[in-house]
Amino acid sequence: MINPVKIVLNLVYGDKRILALIIIINIIGSAFGLYYYWDQLMMTPWYYWLFVPDCPLYTFLLIFALFFIAMGRRYDTFNTITAVGLALYGTWTMIILLYFSEVFFSPVNAQMSCALWISHCGMALESVLLLPYIKKAGVVSWVVAGVWFFVLAFFNYFVWFTYEGLPMRLHPLAVMEYYAQGTVGYGALELKLNTVMYLTFALNVIFIVGMFALSRIWDFKQTPEGKGQKEILLTYNKNNSR
Repeated sequence: MINPVKIVLNLVYGDKRILALIIIINIIGSAFGLYYYWDQLMMTPWYYWLFVPDCPLYTFLLIFALFFIAMGRRYDTFNTITAVGLALYGTWTMIILLYFSEVFFSPVNAQMSCALWISHCGMALESVLLLPYIKKAGVVSWVVAGVWFFVLAFFNYFVWFTYEGLPMRLHPLAVMEYYAQGTVGYGALELKLNTVMYLTFALNVIFIVGMFALSRIWDFKQTPEGKGQKEILLTYNKNNSR
């Protein structure tokens, strides 16, 4: 039976040019993400900056994860956080763009939002690249990852600060929320943002558990250390499918 995941992983890790291309794409994507969040960062105290650019953070971490893999280094906790973050916030963004379609898919924003939706779909799929490298991650790595994502969600939705006399939060839609204060539509926006908050915490659980399960379903073999680029030989673990 043809396994598309196995084919993709063999292709990426078997050809340094493809791996380099993916790294370059993520460098560009991370830079654009930083630009996208720049206004919010400038409105946010510097000591909260780590909690602001969610998606660019994980595409940035992926760059280092792929470098480490290419060098034969194994960092389970780092890879686990990166893999879950890519899948979680890539999917989260796709959902949010559709949930706020009246804003993001208005005639003015439609082209940009279509590009963002497609790029974040790719971001979520990139998490597959790290599945073989989180298979042996221990309980500590998964606990640290779980704590990190729940702390991030807590800071995003429950930590407030003041910018130019008005309250503001850290979540990715905080600028929209900030400028809506005092307008007629603020109440409706707050209701939707509450839904987003519950969705975020739910997705945390779904993706941490889901990525853990997926990493255990697949088995892999690697070429011995020191023989250059590693080839991922990914096969379905029949024992787990029974």
